[in-house]
Amino acid sequence: MYHPMLIFERHSGCLLAARLRPGNASSHARIVPMLVRLVPRLEAAFPGVKIKLGDAGFALPVLYKFCEFFEIEYALGIPANCVSQRRAEPLQKKLKRRYRRTQLPQRSFSSFRHRARSWPRRRRIGYKAEHTATGTNLRFVITNCSGRASEAFAFYNDRGECENRIEEFKNGFRADRLSCHRFLANAFRLLLHAAAYNLVNFFRHHLPQPWRSAQIETLRARLFKLGARIRQTARCIRVHLASGWPFQNLFRSATLAVNTS
Repeated sequence: MYHPMLIFERHSGCLLAARLRPGNASSHARIVPMLVRLVPRLEAAFPGVKIKLGDAGFALPVLYKFCEFFEIEYALGIPANCVSQRRAEPLQKKLKRRYRRTQLPQRSFSSFRHRARSWPRRRRIGYKAEHTATGTNLRFVITNCSGRASEAFAFYNDRGECENRIEEFKNGFRADRLSCHRFLANAFRLLLHAAAYNLVNFFRHHLPQPWRSAQIETLRARLFKLGARIRQTARCIRVHLASGWPFQNLFRSATLAVNTS
């Protein structure tokens, strides 16, 4: 068993870093060393661009310090405890009463400042309270984002798009197929999967607009795995495609877009 760690860029879907870890590694193991290598390179390549970090499994004081040192905005999911539940209880009761009166699902956001014993200062805890027919649902994040708590949660929830990229990386590129005998060989194999993913993702961004969100399975079936006849002469190599192929126009536009870029 292995436990890969992947870091994606949200808007482009680019895989920024991939690291293979043993299967017994915790979800947050080695996250800070990866960011120590990645963040300075991003800042050098994109000066002045604001870097934000969002995830549900990296609630670590050392990560908070790292983000605050590099001025990175973060929104990280944290488990509920007695302190956070006590601070959220008034809003929770208010939503419960409102639901009983209206019989409509209720949702609200708020935040408070808190300092744990191991923290050098107070930090902002945002929470979302919901009350429906199934009961109350509370979610907490620790964040240094300014603005409303609902905006911090909107950024935090937006990480779900990266979950789609992880699924595509796993299913479309068979990135979970790490069947070599040695750990180092499997780690290199993961990097090969990452290179293949980024290559296809870069290609996808140069396609016509409706196809820029296509899954790898769709691109493979319609653009990559094609039946053709290869004819080699003294001057050139010609690829003859079937005249009845239904995706000729897509292939032409994709070829033109890639060549012009």
